[in-house]
Amino acid sequence: MGGGAVALAKLQALRGSGAWVRVVSLRFNRAFLEETKGHAIELRERAFTAGDLDDIHLVISATNDARANALIAHEARLRGLWVNAVDDPDRCDAFFASTLRRGPYTLAIGTEGRFPGLSRSLRLSLESLLPQGDGELLLQLAAFRNRIRRQLPDPRARSAALHQLLHTFEATYFPSAEVGAPHVQN
Repeated sequence: MGGGAVALAKLQALRGSGAWVRVVSLRFNRAFLEETKGHAIELRERAFTAGDLDDIHLVISATNDARANALIAHEARLRGLWVNAVDDPDRCDAFFASTLRRGPYTLAIGTEGRFPGLSRSLRLSLESLLPQGDGELLLQLAAFRNRIRRQLPDPRARSAALHQLLHTFEATYFPSAEVGAPHVQN
């Protein structure tokens, strides 16, 4: 519920999930409407009604009206639906993490709705630290890990080799950080 900047951020977060999305709002801002072009998103430009929750599994309440958000959360709970009430963590059953995707891997940071801006700041910091690209580095590291697992049947030798691999990665990409992999999952 909502058609402004906050609702737009939630829509963008859902985009890669494959979710079917219905959006209800008194009005949609231009950026929101631009984001929906070419996607199967149902838009209802009007006030919320309880029927808007039919066939829904997750409700996101992102309006500028605290009373409307409370009503939406209440109606959703009556139906046993999960709720993400933006800027109201006490009314949330589900939270959105700030997510960094690079090729085949995903990092997510959340604060259970207590300080979403902090999650975003941490994600941006990680983005600047991690190598750019489509995840080629991860694929190479995974290939090295598989080779080590095949060639070193002894768990101690394998753990030492994997620890060295991670140490090299950390020294290359995080040279000023005091990081270390005390335990390596084989």
